[in-house]
Amino acid sequence: MPKKVTKIERRGQPSHREDLRRDLLAAAVEIVAREGHEGLTMRRLAEIVGVSPGAPYHHFADRRALLIAVALEGYRTMFEKTAIPSDSEMTGETALSHSFLGFIRFAVENPHTFTLMYESELIRPQLAPELATAQEQGFQQLRGEVTALTTHLSDRERAVRIATIWCAVFGYALQSNRAMLRAYPLEPAPDELVLEVIQQALRLLH
Repeated sequence: MPKKVTKIERRGQPSHREDLRRDLLAAAVEIVAREGHEGLTMRRLAEIVGVSPGAPYHHFADRRALLIAVALEGYRTMFEKTAIPSDSEMTGETALSHSFLGFIRFAVENPHTFTLMYESELIRPQLAPELATAQEQGFQQLRGEVTALTTHLSDRERAVRIATIWCAVFGYALQSNRAMLRAYPLEPAPDELVLEVIQQALRLLH
């Protein structure tokens, strides 16, 4: 049975308040995080927030637009988790390892949101342009960090290694999200395994 989401507002309060879009998006983010995006509808969202069924359409053109907004919130949170703190002394491979670990932990801790971001109808059959922009931001960050550490490689060889590293890290996150990894003790415990996978991937920098 789907978990109940607490209503943000009582029925009868005005739907034109300035922060309505924020409340709608916050409720949608909560629903997706708890239950997944499949059961999220505009009507259900309006009921939870306590506004008329048509009110969400003043802020989101349709359900797809709403899901895109939720996914973008996911990317914003994910980038926060993978960013290097401004006061940190981490550099080079240590910084990359921190970013990869943050990405994988985000996938593990937010499986439904991760699915919306990377495996939903927003991805197939064609990637939503808004999500393409967010993904490009992440890729350019990865590319910049790897380039700084691999000046000894040709552009082609560097591109191949970036693709291989990303396949290893993203593949681990995806399999963790799908519960496809074999259980301990057949493999190292998850906390140990994830670090080993990242270290193996980073060997490609040399």
